[in-house]
Amino acid sequence: MNPDAREDLLGLTGRVVMITGAGRGYGRAIAHAYGRNRATVVAVDPDVELATAVASEVEALGATAIPIRGDMSVGLDVATTFGKIEELYGMLDGIVHVAQTVSQTPFVELLESEWYDLLNADVKSSLYTLQHGLKYLAGGGFVVVVMPPADNQEPHVASIRGAMRGLIEGSTRVFPKTVRVNGVVPSREAAGEEYDLPLARAVVALGSTVSEGIHGEVIGVELPQPPQPPELYDILSELP
Repeated sequence: MNPDAREDLLGLTGRVVMITGAGRGYGRAIAHAYGRNRATVVAVDPDVELATAVASEVEALGATAIPIRGDMSVGLDVATTFGKIEELYGMLDGIVHVAQTVSQTPFVELLESEWYDLLNADVKSSLYTLQHGLKYLAGGGFVVVVMPPADNQEPHVASIRGAMRGLIEGSTRVFPKTVRVNGVVPSREAAGEEYDLPLARAVVALGSTVSEGIHGEVIGVELPQPPQPPELYDILSELP
């Protein structure tokens, strides 16, 4: 299939898609994937240099992109980010919210401060994104929430995923039927775009016209394991 036919099939050419956490990890891979399908990418990240870098990368793919500095767990940042988008484009066609903050702390050692940091970074940011998305996607569109990876089964991380699942399911009942809200759960943390492509492709599919009938679903995405670096012992054993 030639690229033009693929773009027509997905229905993303010229669509304005906001991607949070776009400067790194899954967010960067997803921004590139939407850029390859000729969407207009709004790259949002708390680090303005990372947002600017990924916007430049998307433009190098032949798409239009703008960077915006924004932390979606901070109410003022959220309002400012959506306000800038409204000034530039009026309305959005889609939002991808990447909530990729995880905790490696064992449950029994979790501190209260780290628990609140997780809630802010993942749950509160998702709530704010969905709240504002209801206003800016009123004409139709999609939201895809990328949730913390499934391989972390610590109770506090599992509860974060549960809260985010509840927001997705609840938003489906509140949003107009023209707006579809779904989530994806990667099998592991981001490991580099080469190994994270299945996740990026799943998110693009959920934002495309081929998924118009999918609402309120949370889909697991199995990702390949990247090659592990050789152990020091193995390296030393090969030395003359």
